[in-house]
Amino acid sequence: TTLGQFPILVLDLDRNTNSGPAIQEAVIANGASAEYLTEMPEDLSLYYAVFVCLGTYNLNHQLTVDEGQQLADYLNAGGMLYMEGGDTWYYDQQYVPTPVHPMFNIDGVADGNSDLYLIKGQPGTFADGVNFIFTGDKNYIDHIAPVAPAVTLFENSPTIYPCAVAYDAGTYRTIGSSFEFGGLVDN
Repeated sequence: TTLGQFPILVLDLDRNTNSGPAIQEAVIANGASAEYLTEMPEDLSLYYAVFVCLGTYNLNHQLTVDEGQQLADYLNAGGMLYMEGGDTWYYDQQYVPTPVHPMFNIDGVADGNSDLYLIKGQPGTFADGVNFIFTGDKNYIDHIAPVAPAVTLFENSPTIYPCAVAYDAGTYRTIGSSFEFGGLVDN
């Protein structure tokens, strides 16, 4: 029997599961628990926070409109959502826009290429001074930009562009990333 919400859901839709197990391991290492699923559950309201892993081309998952609506409903109910994907912010949205993507206040700027190298936490954010070498999948990483009042959380270097954006809507919070958490190496 469970009273209240489960702490965290790691929803790993990426076909090579690069990030999901790494996120679950990090959550557990920080003293919380995380349920790991590879299919969208019926009821996201059971979770305090949700991490969605969509992957990188050619093993990525493209959100359907229905999946995007489920995630949007979760946010509208006051949820907290992290979502990563190499193609989800620009490329996928050209073909199948979903209701959840605009809720991140992320502008998909370009389809990008394979130039992720150093992921740098940005001053004035909770990621300030947190830097990683990136060794994960790099195929066609979407270039993204925050739409105010969202902020750049991480930026790529030496090819400079935002690669993670944080947004506090007041009633819900999001982090959107174009890189995979599982490809980060502590710098």
